[in-house]
Amino acid sequence: MGVTRVTEGLLAVLAVFMHAAICNGSPEKGYSPLSFTHHLYNATIYENTAPKTYIESSIKMGIYITDPLWSIKYKLVSGDDDSLFKIEDYTVGDFSFLRIRTRSGNTASLNREVRDSYTLTIQSSESTYEYEARTKVVIRVLDANDLKPLFSPASYSVTVGEDTPLKSSVVKVHATDADLGSNAQFYYSFTRRSQTFVVNPSTGEIALAKKLNHTQASIYELVVLAEDRVKKIAGIRGYGNVARVVVNVEKVTPLPPVIKSVEVATPGEDRDLLYATVITEAGRQGLQVESVAIVAGDPLNYFKVMPSPLQSQVYQVVTIKKVNWLSYPFGFNLSLQAKDKSNPPLSSLIKNIHIPSPKSAVLKFEKEVYHVMLSEFSPPKSPVVQIKVMPNHANTSYHLALNQDNSKFKINPRNGLIVTTENMDYEKKSRFELHVMTAHGEAKARVVVDIIDENDNAPKFSQSSYKGTVSENEPIGTSILRVTAVDSDRGENGFITYAIANRGPLPFTIHPFTGVISTSEKLDYEMMQRWYHLRIWASDSGIPFSHVTESSVSIIMNNINDNIPMFEKVGCNVTIPQSLSPGDRFGIMSAVDLDELQQVRYEIVSGNELGLFELNSVSGMLLLKKSIPLAYPADVMPLYILKITATDGENYAQPTDINITVIDNNEPASMNCEDTGVFKKLAEKLIQSIKPKLPSQEEDTFSGIHIINHHSPKFDAALPRSLDIKEDTAVNSTILQFKASDQDSGFNGKLVYVIFDGSEDGTFIVDMDTGDLKVHAPLDRETTGFYILNITVYDLGTPQKSSWKLLAVNIIDANDNPPRFDQSSYFLTVPEDAAVETSIFQVKATDIDLEDNGRVQYSFLTSTDRFSINELTGVVRVNRPLDRETCPTYKLKIEARDQASADPQLFSTADLLVVVQDVNDNPPSFVPKIYKIQVPEDLPIGTLVLWVEGIDTDLGPAGEIIYNLVNNENRAFQLETSTGALSVEKELDFEQKPFYNLTVRAVDHGRPQALSSSCYVEVEVLDVNENLHTPRFSSFVFKGVVTEDASVGTSVIALTALDEDSGRDGEVRYFIKDGSGLGVFSIEAETGIIRIADTLDRESTPHYWLTVYATDLGSVPLVSWTEVFIEVMDVNDNPPVLSLPVYYASVLENSPKDMSILRVEASDPDFSSEGKLSFRITDTQRAFFTINPKTGKIKKETLNGF
Repeated sequence: MGVTRVTEGLLAVLAVFMHAAICNGSPEKGYSPLSFTHHLYNATIYENTAPKTYIESSIKMGIYITDPLWSIKYKLVSGDDDSLFKIEDYTVGDFSFLRIRTRSGNTASLNREVRDSYTLTIQSSESTYEYEARTKVVIRVLDANDLKPLFSPASYSVTVGEDTPLKSSVVKVHATDADLGSNAQFYYSFTRRSQTFVVNPSTGEIALAKKLNHTQASIYELVVLAEDRVKKIAGIRGYGNVARVVVNVEKVTPLPPVIKSVEVATPGEDRDLLYATVITEAGRQGLQVESVAIVAGDPLNYFKVMPSPLQSQVYQVVTIKKVNWLSYPFGFNLSLQAKDKSNPPLSSLIKNIHIPSPKSAVLKFEKEVYHVMLSEFSPPKSPVVQIKVMPNHANTSYHLALNQDNSKFKINPRNGLIVTTENMDYEKKSRFELHVMTAHGEAKARVVVDIIDENDNAPKFSQSSYKGTVSENEPIGTSILRVTAVDSDRGENGFITYAIANRGPLPFTIHPFTGVISTSEKLDYEMMQRWYHLRIWASDSGIPFSHVTESSVSIIMNNINDNIPMFEKVGCNVTIPQSLSPGDRFGIMSAVDLDELQQVRYEIVSGNELGLFELNSVSGMLLLKKSIPLAYPADVMPLYILKITATDGENYAQPTDINITVIDNNEPASMNCEDTGVFKKLAEKLIQSIKPKLPSQEEDTFSGIHIINHHSPKFDAALPRSLDIKEDTAVNSTILQFKASDQDSGFNGKLVYVIFDGSEDGTFIVDMDTGDLKVHAPLDRETTGFYILNITVYDLGTPQKSSWKLLAVNIIDANDNPPRFDQSSYFLTVPEDAAVETSIFQVKATDIDLEDNGRVQYSFLTSTDRFSINELTGVVRVNRPLDRETCPTYKLKIEARDQASADPQLFSTADLLVVVQDVNDNPPSFVPKIYKIQVPEDLPIGTLVLWVEGIDTDLGPAGEIIYNLVNNENRAFQLETSTGALSVEKELDFEQKPFYNLTVRAVDHGRPQALSSSCYVEVEVLDVNENLHTPRFSSFVFKGVVTEDASVGTSVIALTALDEDSGRDGEVRYFIKDGSGLGVFSIEAETGIIRIADTLDRESTPHYWLTVYATDLGSVPLVSWTEVFIEVMDVNDNPPVLSLPVYYASVLENSPKDMSILRVEASDPDFSSEGKLSFRITDTQRAFFTINPKTGKIKKETLNGF
């Protein structure tokens, strides 16, 4: 054991030296084994906490002590500018806890609204080796619900009319709470219960819950409380602020309904049962007009006012029986009055309307303005439009009012067909406005005829001929001049393109759209023709043919200075005698310019520095200006080199040299030069430019213009002379196509057709272009059975030529008369409880045709199973029970059909309007039948939670409803009988009663017996988080002890966390989250007892750490944390172990006694065995040796033996 202690001491010393070596000679600068468990910690603390309150963290903050010599201290380095926090260390087992708390006696406190987080930098150090480490702690300041809700503004004043509808928003109050999360939640409520108003607890919107009456109450003073929900849950009531709301009720004068407008139907013999449409409006918002009645003017009750089946607040004046208009030639003057649904009902002012007699009905054209498009090619007597008046009387006649546009038109006074009387010319007049009226001026209309532009005009040049000039050498594409032509036609017919008609090649081109003539190649005055004659064509793009016009253009080319002068001779050598006198000539230079624009002038460029020579600038004559100097050696002949040039004022010739040699004899001056051939080139160019152009044999002619209109149109010989058609031939049907031909071409051969005579009533029409003869108006053999038509065809040539052909048209009879009802519509009322098979009406129709064509059968065209009609008699019966609420009116269409067999059967229809009268046969109904609502348990008393709405489709008192609660569990709710407003009457408690099943009964005021029905309201009370307190451990760390031989299941330590809440919010459960003992220990969730879950071995793990958290069972659970240190106590459960299994030693014989031979060593991992090991020899050799029981040293025992 002593050896073991010595060994441990040596190891400790060695560890110190090793640490010193690390500190003094570490390969990495700044290395420290000291480190926090995390580089960053997150912790929390509530605002306004008391001094010496520790921050909380879900993880363990601090450093594990891995060296027993460490002594760790913590220091706050930065982040606490207000000196709010204090740092402490606390060591448990092998861990040094970092603890942070608020300082004591500090006036400064934590305020989340001012600052909600702090980031502290913590430094740890240990004194033995001077290690250091740092970490950061982010402290989040939690909200403590220290602020009340505040209103902004604190008072409100509004004015509302006493007719304000229920549920209308009156005013909205507004409050705010600067706290966070649930602490910022609050409810709005009235401090005193109000039966007239309700406030939305969440939005603060105040709405009307009961009808206002200025007489009963003209002002309401309300006090609205904004109450903190969390404080209320905690039992602190009224924690908040109030706002005052003044509601002024404004008296509203009851306004009666108004008949806004009445539209009387156009009178006519065949007028429907609808005679007028009445549009009403209630005097107050939310009300409706209940009815409109005829209060005067209809003593025999011919008329009735019915609500429109399609539009609300719209009523229709209809006839309920046939009116004998002969007795009422001037019509009816009806007085209408509307009544609303107020109590008592209000009536409108009387509205007088006039229902005119059909005979005195005002005539009216089908259109106020007729718009017609007419081709410019239309020949005389072409139909324009057929106008009609409504109603269409047989004796109606038409005529055109006198104006300047009438000369080209005439109208058939009987049928209103307007035709042309002469040709049209769009370019002279493109629009005609005709005024049409009936014979006595009862009706008037306008006919606007727009002439369609056709291609009837050829382009016209602005000039008969054009002249232009262009200079040579202009760039290709240079514009010379622009020709313009106009075409009075529109669109494509007037769109002009240009072209050059010359066939030979020309150095010019013309833009097809702009008419700009430009060069197409480079021009040369000296080499090309200097005058050109162009033939320009202008063509339109009209259809079916185009027009072409020609104009001539003369273009003259101008010469420009584009050539440099050129010498006739160059490289001249001149010899002059020395005795040549000044002023004597010795040569002449000549240069030519092909441009022939400017005179060439000459000048000396260089070589005449002594001024001995002179060059005449005009003639090019060379003269001696000064005597030649004699100061030259006798054997040297002087030589002068003159460089001369020629210019036309702009361009200079290439300079040439003249070599002048002075000789000493008296020979005359001579000049020898090299000929350049310039004059020959000039002569060739002159010949080329003046060479006459050979006349081209062009025969440019126009295609399709200037052709004489030789031939007249001719009809096809195969066309018939007569034609039979049935009177039921459809309008627009083609009955014959006239074909004609013309041997001319172009417009001279273009043909148009017209009915010249025989169809004054507009029954037939012929297509102007195709010659198709069509039926233009319905045929009626009974009116006209025979026509003779004169069909005329014209060409469009100049002069215009035509031909005509007669056609006889015979109309064959057909079954064309349908049965006729005596009225187009009928009206009747039937009570909704009318018995099945009851006869309610009989209709009658007549057919003027004979035999089967005049025999009538009746049927319903409207699909219905409620009514039936006898096909022979026309009697209408109730077929199935009626229900006004399902269908208050039935509009049945009745058909009367003849029984023709040879021809298609004809029919006519009439409308039968059946109005079902109300009977109180419907109880109130709810939609939905079951209401399902969710209500938080902390809602203030008086809060409106639901509007229960019943619907009764009956009319009048039978449709008025009152409500009551059949069952009201615990009287927790209240129901307003007149409005169906369901509100909270008592405070709710989820824990005591989470559900309510309410039954609401609705009863109408029907007579003779009131009807009722019920609906159900399922109220689910929502649990509100009342969990206000977190479970609290008594310490942030606990320490437990257990022996290593303790069995599984042994209790180690019991943890307790207290929760001040009640119920499930106060029930605590415990769980192990983390730690080295995770899996080795377990914790009972309900008791907090930590037990052994696995075998322990102190020699392997001498201690354990556990992170335990406690949570309550609230709907929003709260959690707290603690650390548990469990130390495993040693038990002597391990035998000593020798350091070697076999020791080898030797000893000399005759060695002295007590000589040390060997030392054996042993160790025991049990802490309790430290210093308690003993050695002994167990075999037979102990007679020769002894062993020290404490040190294990073996010695020789005897002197003899070996």
